[in-house]
Amino acid sequence: MIIGIDVSAVPYGTGVSNYTSNLVRNLVLIDHRNQYKLFFSSLRQPLPPEIQELTKYKNVKIYRHYLPPTLLSYLWNDLHIFPVEMFIGRCDVFHTWDWTHPPTSRAKTITTVHDFVPFLFPEDQHPRTIATFKKKLSHAVRECVHFICVSQSTKNDLTRIFPGIKAEKISVIYEAAEKKFDLFHKLSLKERQSKIAKIHQQYGLSNFILTQGTREPRKNLSRLIQAFTLFKRAHPASKVELAISGKYGWGEDVSPPGDNSVKVLGYIPEKDLVALHASALCLAYPSTYEGFGLPIIKSMKVGTPVITSNLSSLAEVAGQAALLVNPTSTKELTDAITKIVNSPTLRRTLINRGYRQAAKFSWTKTAQETLSVYTKVFNS
Repeated sequence: MIIGIDVSAVPYGTGVSNYTSNLVRNLVLIDHRNQYKLFFSSLRQPLPPEIQELTKYKNVKIYRHYLPPTLLSYLWNDLHIFPVEMFIGRCDVFHTWDWTHPPTSRAKTITTVHDFVPFLFPEDQHPRTIATFKKKLSHAVRECVHFICVSQSTKNDLTRIFPGIKAEKISVIYEAAEKKFDLFHKLSLKERQSKIAKIHQQYGLSNFILTQGTREPRKNLSRLIQAFTLFKRAHPASKVELAISGKYGWGEDVSPPGDNSVKVLGYIPEKDLVALHASALCLAYPSTYEGFGLPIIKSMKVGTPVITSNLSSLAEVAGQAALLVNPTSTKELTDAITKIVNSPTLRRTLINRGYRQAAKFSWTKTAQETLSVYTKVFNS
């Protein structure tokens, strides 16, 4: 079987980038029989080193092109011309990503759906993003032989918005945290303490609650800050801080109080994320909508308790291993923060549950289940 995969998303530092990179790297680790053709196109972005290094596998070939994403979107989403085989040659199955859906000559297409933010929260999206997403999906709904959803919640959104898609054409395959999060607790105590101390010094942190993700309205950061401020008023002697990590996306940005208890860290390099999660008192992730909610698994992997929302995919991913709150209730958020900060027993309980819950998610499992979809589609 010849499997084509669009890896053009990898350089952009998004959740889709993370998914694509980890999926492809784990697929070629477990599968040495099938042939992989990786399509990468960008005018300015270099080929990511983690993709370039895959050429060490005999069954992997990279097809590097220099067409910008906007042009490919016009050719493939708007005009829907030039089959992908023109760029990579023959393939049996082609796996597309969020931005474009190319036509094919003979290949059967599969697409992964991460979330429906452009449909459900159009007020928080750039008009071009909404238009591109809708055009891509309009082709996918007509042409894809299979859809992969990263959660049952996303599958429910897909079948609600596109009721004509048959259930047998949809698979739920979860994402996972990178192996480096698993490896953290295999380090010696001294090494872990050293990495945590370095993070504290580098970012000016000590005892802190972490929140992670692109700063945009659905991340619910304004309400989290309100809840944290109420906690601090009720506990004026507390030295706990709130650390907001992630680059600015769109919408109204956060407005921290003027007492320095809330720190906006901005974008955090990948090399610092493991220790940042591991050094937090807890993760607060009260988003109003997520397709998956990867920061939850990252924190659980390194033994950090989690507060998250009781809706969307978040309750599904967290299971019984987190404090679940109504994200629209400032009081519930404040109460959850208070419980976490004041109860070492509760923190230990959530940590142990978190280890067990996070163990259910791995990129090896994701790759195996995705390869099964490719095989099923190829043989159908």
